[in-house]
Amino acid sequence: MGAAQALGERVHATGETGETARQVLGRPQIIFFSELDGTALGQLLDEPGPLAELASGDYSVAIAIRETSPEATTVVRRLNQHHIPVVAWLHLPPDEGFWFNLQNYPQAVERYRAFRAWARAEELRFQAVGLDIEPPVSELNRIQRWGLRDLTRRLWLARENVLYPAARAAYADLIAEIHHDGYEVHTYQLPILADDRRAGTTLVQRSLDVIDLPSDVEVLMCYSSVPLDRLGNDLGGALITSYGPAADSIGVGSVGSGADADSGAEGLPPLSWDALERDLLLAAHHTDTIYLFSLEGCVERGLLPRIGAIDWDAEARPVAWKRALVSVARGVLFAGLVLARFSRVLLAWLGWGLAAVLLFRQLRTWRAQDRRVNRGGPPALTP
Repeated sequence: MGAAQALGERVHATGETGETARQVLGRPQIIFFSELDGTALGQLLDEPGPLAELASGDYSVAIAIRETSPEATTVVRRLNQHHIPVVAWLHLPPDEGFWFNLQNYPQAVERYRAFRAWARAEELRFQAVGLDIEPPVSELNRIQRWGLRDLTRRLWLARENVLYPAARAAYADLIAEIHHDGYEVHTYQLPILADDRRAGTTLVQRSLDVIDLPSDVEVLMCYSSVPLDRLGNDLGGALITSYGPAADSIGVGSVGSGADADSGAEGLPPLSWDALERDLLLAAHHTDTIYLFSLEGCVERGLLPRIGAIDWDAEARPVAWKRALVSVARGVLFAGLVLARFSRVLLAWLGWGLAAVLLFRQLRTWRAQDRRVNRGGPPALTP
């Protein structure tokens, strides 16, 4: 649901008009990720300000659902009472890999059904169900050690990933089941899946054990925060500008909090306010739905009022050389994917071409021998 549609329903339901409606109209719908468990999120909402700011700003919250505890029930019910839309950001236990991929699709189905039973039993309202699609943790650790040879080999062997067809069918059935239960489906995807689609392949998916799924809202996670000192730990909004035209929704971040304020969540360094505002403005240029990681980071740093005061008509520009760097990287990736897609066809044609060349050379040899015989000379030896 876009920001304008959400506002229209709110105005219809509450009778709000005038200045309040004008303040909301024209800005994107912002959905805050929160990784806190029920107890910690409840404590955060007990602080002065956050709950009122979420409600008055028409924000939504995507809560990491790892458990169905009484504390989690209380938090969701509290958000429901304040008319703050909630997205169920489904997680798996750590020993099952946290997020969803080709290797754990049976657990993904079980996780959703456990969530559905809990939500129905407690009469909790959720706007959508969020499926986080990322490579297995073991694969991520291995990818960090890959060289060019490893990457090429993985892409070549990706065609033989036998899990892909079964997982794709299972996830498609799961999405149909979620829709049948009355929920929207939001998928959180690596941006390079857009390159996979553009090249008409599934090589990236098969290589990384991820899956491209049809959903109501696909969120491309275009975080500018990266743990690279040479880039200043900031991609400068380049991913957002590059992938924005292909995105239903864009994920921005990261914003550190609490004990992780120095390193950010998921090992990512926290963005400065200027960088975060730049990314929000860039994302708003392409979509009316933005996911922001994370709620706890924004509360810790006092950013909710500053986000509410953003001038969404202001211009923002990515860092030019970082945008060029991302463009070059995407061009190389696209060329590699296209080459891989047609590699077997190309090899087949090269084989036929080589056979034609050898045949042509043999025919020339035979013709030369025939001419020598006709002249009465000895035939030349065939090489």
